[in-house]
Amino acid sequence: MSKMKKLVREPFFHFLLLGALLFVVHSWRATQRSPEARAARIEITAGTIEWLSAGFTRQWHRAPDADELRGLVTDHIREEVLYREALALGLERNDSIVRRRLAQKMEFLGHDLVSVAEPDEATLRKYFAANSARYAKAARLSFRHIYFSQERRGARLEGDARDALDALRQGANEETMGDPFLREHEFKNADTQEIATALGREFAEVVATFPAEGWHGPVTSSYGMHLVRVAERMDSHSVAFETVREAVARDLAEDRRRAANAEFMTRLKERYQVSIDEAAFAQAAAPPLQTAQR
Repeated sequence: MSKMKKLVREPFFHFLLLGALLFVVHSWRATQRSPEARAARIEITAGTIEWLSAGFTRQWHRAPDADELRGLVTDHIREEVLYREALALGLERNDSIVRRRLAQKMEFLGHDLVSVAEPDEATLRKYFAANSARYAKAARLSFRHIYFSQERRGARLEGDARDALDALRQGANEETMGDPFLREHEFKNADTQEIATALGREFAEVVATFPAEGWHGPVTSSYGMHLVRVAERMDSHSVAFETVREAVARDLAEDRRRAANAEFMTRLKERYQVSIDEAAFAQAAAPPLQTAQR
């Protein structure tokens, strides 16, 4: 009897008793609830059925029959059950694919919520005036080039190119100059971007400064060196508003949508307090230590 009294006074006994009591109360309350209340509901509404049917129609270019539609509903219920159970287990956490997909869906939701009013004529013209450089016609060049291979000529590359330039300026035949080149030797009415794509940004910028007369160079590209003869050049020039009105309206709408989406994101961020471990960040961003040379 004395052992029983001693046991009753133990804190651990009180803890076990309280736990058992809570378990009993929770079990009793669960039995009092209706089956509908005990189970999470999955409702297949008319909207869900219409959405499933529309998806089938887009894929197969016809509406589903009754059996196919029933199969779609069954698959949807299965997916919904697995999805909810995965969320309950926290399987979406630390999953980069799920995070990225949900973030994209949230961005799409933000796009849908943003409505951009139709601008009037005065607003369009004001936007065009402020961004006239965007709509100007880019400079274009027509030119030929002679290629000198870094791989073939090595240390003689620049010297050979300069010797060839002197010869050309004295009337030598260009057909006898240079090395084979796998890409085009002649460009017609090409803008800076086209030239940069073919021969590099630095090459395009240099060639854009050449006058339309005689041979110039050598100009360096990622392939080697080139001598260039510009046949025709058309400098950039402005255009009339009426010729680009549709593009102006499209760009203005996109700029407004981008600004509205940025504001939407800012409002969302205001709901959170962000804390960054700057010490850990600095350590991770630090360049690796150079191994000491022996």
